[in-house]
Amino acid sequence: MTQTESEEVTYKSHYESYRWVDAAKSCKNKGAFLAKIKSLDEIVKAREAFKEHHSTDYWVGVKYDEGLSDFVWADETRVVSNANFEAIVNRTEQGELGYLKRCLYVTIEDALVADVCEKHRKYICQVGESDDAIMTSK
Repeated sequence: MTQTESEEVTYKSHYESYRWVDAAKSCKNKGAFLAKIKSLDEIVKAREAFKEHHSTDYWVGVKYDEGLSDFVWADETRVVSNANFEAIVNRTEQGELGYLKRCLYVTIEDALVADVCEKHRKYICQVGESDDAIMTSK
């Protein structure tokens, strides 16, 4: 496990590989939640913080809810959309009928990517919340 933190937010990457829903449960059991990546800047910082571990794929706490036709966090609350968030998601792709790639993960190469929620990936938990969270390597 690797940890990075700002004054208000702590991020921990976990090396077990789980389906998205199980990663969310694992974070919750640890008193945390899947990381809320809200902007391109946070993606860049996340990639920098975890690239040294030679793993490129980490589930983060956002998925597309087909019933709501919107993105939700792992705690099922709706994502408050703003220009920063809209710049990192593909709503057109997510809105396609039968589209199976609903859960999002961060990679070193591709920033934020959607994939099938049943795939097993490592994941990043977050403790605390801030609108302008900062991730830095320790």
